[in-house]
Amino acid sequence: MDSRMSNALSRELGDALRRARYESELKFGDLVEELGWSAGKISKLERGTRGTSAVDIARYVGHLRADQSTYDHIMSLAEESSTGHLVREHELAVPDALRALLLHEQTARVIWSYQILMVPGLLQTADYARELIGTTNGEHRVIERMARQEIFNKPRAPWGRFFIHEAALMRAVGCPQVMYEQMLQLLFRGGVRLVTFAAALPASLNSAFSFMTFDDHPPVSYLDGGPVALFSDEFETTNRFRQCCNDLDLVALSEEESRLVFAKWADRYDRLREEQSAPGGEAVA
Repeated sequence: MDSRMSNALSRELGDALRRARYESELKFGDLVEELGWSAGKISKLERGTRGTSAVDIARYVGHLRADQSTYDHIMSLAEESSTGHLVREHELAVPDALRALLLHEQTARVIWSYQILMVPGLLQTADYARELIGTTNGEHRVIERMARQEIFNKPRAPWGRFFIHEAALMRAVGCPQVMYEQMLQLLFRGGVRLVTFAAALPASLNSAFSFMTFDDHPPVSYLDGGPVALFSDEFETTNRFRQCCNDLDLVALSEEESRLVFAKWADRYDRLREEQSAPGGEAVA
């Protein structure tokens, strides 16, 4: 097959192939020779810009001598139909290990994120994330969430445009100390804007979402529905989410106005934590 525009599924498959090759002992040149394919064909497969048959994918993985779980995972991707929508299961409240999510966040040029009842995962402090995730999921899940945020430290970092509804500031996650530190994180982080209770919201903003744009392929929308995540790069769907982003721009406070509100909430949680730590004191939200 000739080169093509990649999609979310082909990129996830290509990422799985590339990771399997890195984990094998087979060198790239040896794989080219054993398969009898060109280096360009393998590179395009691993970038998701070229399609091939499931039989060829099975040959590729077989030459890597991958274990059974790796083979089964890759073949499930190779045999999945491309509909423009990907559904991926994950542990409740912890999508941080989803390869489809990590792959797209790491390669995005702009990440739009809108959250209503919580601070976006890419902006959470470790303590705030720990309270949301819960101890049953283990500390490694908190570490995974913090690792996701490292995308903003790379040389060509994505531009984050974060929109948070005021309800998320009122929702106490953990103790006042946790909320105080989280408010400071929002206060000093650029690209964060607040959607207040006073804003008249269009129907498009009744649900949280993320929308990512890229330099070399069409945008991808992401919805987290508890234990299930939905990715979409279907044209009509992503156009609707692009409009949602335009709606956010219209109703949200400016960054400067938002900082003033974050500062007020930081001050409120600061007073609550002081009351809580005073002898005989008990914080009341």
